Amino acid sequence: MSMRLRHAVDEQKIVSMYIGGQTQDEVATSMSVSRKVVSNVLKRNKVKSRPAAKRNQWGAANTGWRGEKASLTNKHRRLYRAFGQPKVCDVCGTDDPKRTYDWANLTGDYDNPADFKRMCRSCHWKYDKKHLNFHAK
Repeated sequence: MSMRLRHAVDEQKIVSMYIGGQTQDEVATSMSVSRKVVSNVLKRNKVKSRPAAKRNQWGAANTGWRGEKASLTNKHRRLYRAFGQPKVCDVCGTDDPKRTYDWANLTGDYDNPADFKRMCRSCHWKYDKKHLNFHAK
């Protein structure tokens, strides 16, 4: 049976650094220990953890950001998040709430939000020439 030995760490220094305003991650990095070690030291010394601060997770600040390598679906989601659901057609001018409206890409540059136009589904299909894809059986 093997026993795990705790390495000697300067617990008072860890506590003072954390109370001084550093995050647990910052303390762990500067003391060359894991964040879990810092957390355990703080618990043993009855120091309450601060709530995690809100961080900016939008766009390139997110670790999962894929930029231009994102899927077409995700590029459309970015567009809807930035500009919302279109409610009017820029081509025919209709604003009938019973119709479906899309953001239609104009040149194939899906990374440029300025390269989209609001269109009703009918105008969008005509613009994309969807009717050429229908074949007789």
